[in-house]
Amino acid sequence: MPLRLLALLALQGPVSREAAADLLWNGTTRQSLQSLRAALFKLRRALRDAPDVLMVTGETIGVNLQALEVDALMVPGGRALLTWWAGPLLAARQGRVTSAWLDWRDRMEARLLDAHMAALYDAAARDTAGQADAFMRRAQVLTREHAGQFTASSAVGNVLGRAQELAALRAAPGSVHVCGPRGAGRSSLVRAAYPDAAWFTPGLQDRPDLDWVGRALQCRRAVFDDTQSLPRWAWSLAADLHARGCQVVLISTGALPSAWHDLPVVPVGAVTPETLLRLAATLAPGCPASDLTLLPDLTGGLPGRAARLLRSGGTSMRALLRARLAQFSEDALRVLWVSGGPVADFASLRVHCSLHEQALRDALVALTEAGFWADGQATHPLAVDVAGDLLPWWSRQILRPDVAVRAS
Repeated sequence: MPLRLLALLALQGPVSREAAADLLWNGTTRQSLQSLRAALFKLRRALRDAPDVLMVTGETIGVNLQALEVDALMVPGGRALLTWWAGPLLAARQGRVTSAWLDWRDRMEARLLDAHMAALYDAAARDTAGQADAFMRRAQVLTREHAGQFTASSAVGNVLGRAQELAALRAAPGSVHVCGPRGAGRSSLVRAAYPDAAWFTPGLQDRPDLDWVGRALQCRRAVFDDTQSLPRWAWSLAADLHARGCQVVLISTGALPSAWHDLPVVPVGAVTPETLLRLAATLAPGCPASDLTLLPDLTGGLPGRAARLLRSGGTSMRALLRARLAQFSEDALRVLWVSGGPVADFASLRVHCSLHEQALRDALVALTEAGFWADGQATHPLAVDVAGDLLPWWSRQILRPDVAVRAS
């Protein structure tokens, strides 16, 4: 029991005496508190040569991690990551245990495994020594061996890498504004936070659906997605629901009308490269890690864009891009094909693409929202090459860009 107590304090941090007694002896009775005092006495005696380790202040007990080496908390770097996880946690410590202790141990093991998986994907994203594939394979092996053991924040799904945003939404006491670019996963995040919410759909009539209003008032939560395209009367409906105590969630890519400026904002932006690799490990497990390092450039770091790119399940980034760009119009492919380098202005781009002004604008909007166009040029040369592969041969003959532009 003293060793379990030491593990508890080292891995979780300071706890109250009552919490420790309840976890290790299944209650806060006088007997369990006496058992805790006995375990503390034995622990002090065992650590008499290291008096700085144990920290007891009133009703709180803890350890000084500056004086104690905890191997489970020390994530190594480089190839040592491939053999670091030895789990399961505290498996050698047998004997009488409480159900609360077993639950704590499982949760702690899931948290540590989550951190280790994050370190593996981060190492793959940052790799410059050709070891990215090894890190990805190790992460996939651990995923198969420990399926269902990861914490909610690490589960591959709609809220991957969004633990803070998810917590902010769930803690919002009233109406809230979720703001971010298209492809950031705003709607998926809201669905995960509020699975019982009523989602507004304009429909064909210019008045509210009374059945939907009744559902929104019953669950006391209404979601208005893509507010830029809401009809004018929908804003009056949202204001009425808000006034009647219903939590209104507004999802947009930019600012709201002035009447809603006081709402708390939950920003949803780019995620880390490590998070994108986690997503890729599930949606495109056959794609080499060396190819997946292009994901941040091709998606702007937005998981929604990455998911749409990865869902074809191709075995290379070129194959993934080919399947994704095949969904675009020839106008969009023309824009990518002629944009191997910076284009001077809109007018010259229109001439290069042989497109009318509105067709060019529509193509640029589609490419920008998908992450393939930014700052007046294609986000990556591979997108340019794949667009050229998909264009009909006669279009390539007409639109063949200047050699100097392509080279730049």
